[in-house]
Amino acid sequence: MSGDDIYAKPISFDDLLQFKALTPLPAAALAELEKNERLDRAGCYEMEVRTYVIDPIVRILGYDKGTNFSTDLGRPIAFLDKNKFPDYKLNLWQENFWLIEAKRPMPNKPAFGYDEVAQAIEYAIHPTINAALVVLCDGLKIEIFDREVSLTAPILHVERENLRRDFDKLRRLLEPMQVWFFQKRRIVRLLDKVIDKEFNLERLEEFRGLVDRRLATKRARVLENYRLNIKPDDAQRRAALSAAPVEELVNVHLFLEHPIPLTNVLINTLVARCEPNGFHVLHKVFPDLPRDSNDAYMAQALAFLVALSEKQPTSWLPAWLSPGQQSGASTEAGAQRLLKLCLTCFEDDEPRKIVQLAAAAIRRVIKILMLSNETQWRMGEVAHHLARYHGAELSWQQVVSSPEGHLVSLMDVSAMTATHQFVVGCRNERGEFKTEVAKLQLRDMWKIEQALLKANPNYPKLRKERDLGDMRITEASDVTYDNLGHGALCLLHPFPRWTAYALQEHRALIETLASMGSWKARELLGIPREASVTRAGNAELAARFFFGDVATVEALRAGYVGLV
Repeated sequence: MSGDDIYAKPISFDDLLQFKALTPLPAAALAELEKNERLDRAGCYEMEVRTYVIDPIVRILGYDKGTNFSTDLGRPIAFLDKNKFPDYKLNLWQENFWLIEAKRPMPNKPAFGYDEVAQAIEYAIHPTINAALVVLCDGLKIEIFDREVSLTAPILHVERENLRRDFDKLRRLLEPMQVWFFQKRRIVRLLDKVIDKEFNLERLEEFRGLVDRRLATKRARVLENYRLNIKPDDAQRRAALSAAPVEELVNVHLFLEHPIPLTNVLINTLVARCEPNGFHVLHKVFPDLPRDSNDAYMAQALAFLVALSEKQPTSWLPAWLSPGQQSGASTEAGAQRLLKLCLTCFEDDEPRKIVQLAAAAIRRVIKILMLSNETQWRMGEVAHHLARYHGAELSWQQVVSSPEGHLVSLMDVSAMTATHQFVVGCRNERGEFKTEVAKLQLRDMWKIEQALLKANPNYPKLRKERDLGDMRITEASDVTYDNLGHGALCLLHPFPRWTAYALQEHRALIETLASMGSWKARELLGIPREASVTRAGNAELAARFFFGDVATVEALRAGYVGLV
């Protein structure tokens, strides 16, 4: 097998789980490789090859003393009564996995011969090393052997003058995570060699049980390794939110439900961006004409406006939040107005009510399609495989990645995109929202939703079997449950004065939310969790979410029976 053969085979779907993509080398590394190419090797000794050629390459590959990916130089290994001294043992987490042997430049030998290879292989088979990958370098060339595949030819040969051009080939084999995954493939390779000769199915099942039990005993060790090596990415996410441009904060993050600490960062960042003048932020969050939004968007926008009111008593607000005022509007009055709109599903603002209802309906429809369409369902698996291949292995994202999680993210993005398209499609040439056209389209969405549920008569069971772990109450939202009102109450928690205001001025509305299942409304009203509450009837739900269409409520509740 020639050196290039290992790269000629197209990567398969399963390979995405057993290989890692390369990241671009930084400019400094490329400059170091260029310097290495130009280095005059004439008259070099082996120690100089180590210092000036191999050491920089090892560092660029990602190995350094005192890290998880380190090197041992010239450490003795015992053979009977003799000690041998390999030049480089490369280790991952203190375990040796491959080695490098340095040689004086041999300009008259285009390839390494028996003596050089045999010495390196002798070191590789030592039980404290047991390396399949063996590297030799004389400053003029680098050759890599996989001793379990062939010792008649290297799997890779790189010439000094082509170091930059071919360095990615070295990286694919020798970077720490590439070696890590090579070892896993090595186990599978040995498994194939043994099991391909098996002739007893019962023995195969017994061996499967042995492997399963062995892996099960490793769970505690894996969890301990996770504790030592993986840290939650909360700090990075907080930093990213704090540094994000306003457009990203508004057009992406306001649409997504975040853990409370990240929500606080989002809100505080938006408030900070309003200094000294908040017009540019407020106009993006609350434009004069209806924009795309969803429950998370409006609840977090309310929390932002409440927080801003404590910093800037007056600021620009659109007319729909501050009727009759063009400038210098009271941000507290605007927040009071928005609070009522959120607690009533925008009862007094029909265009924005339609947008909210459309966003919820779109997400419900997308979820049905994802769970009921095999191709859509497989998209999560594809996204997961790609994340495994491209993502940094020692990252929180790798730990939490799953096909289901990627489908939830895809559902969020798809719903955001479709809601935006819905709003754009319902504007006239002056940008004004065409309310009756939007209503027609919304009713058509409800009909599509009902048709999809009829096509999947046992959707609740399907949803259980294909559980996405979706934390949002998608099926119930804006059918029997007011997720916007509930979210608005939850995000008032950091503002006790506003929570008291909501109870004093809107107690009846909070009681209505409690009748629709909001645990936060029950908590504010002092209703014990075990106490029963009269649930909202179909007529009340229809008035709130379906413009009085009781038949649609009944049809959706029948399709989502047990979920709403």
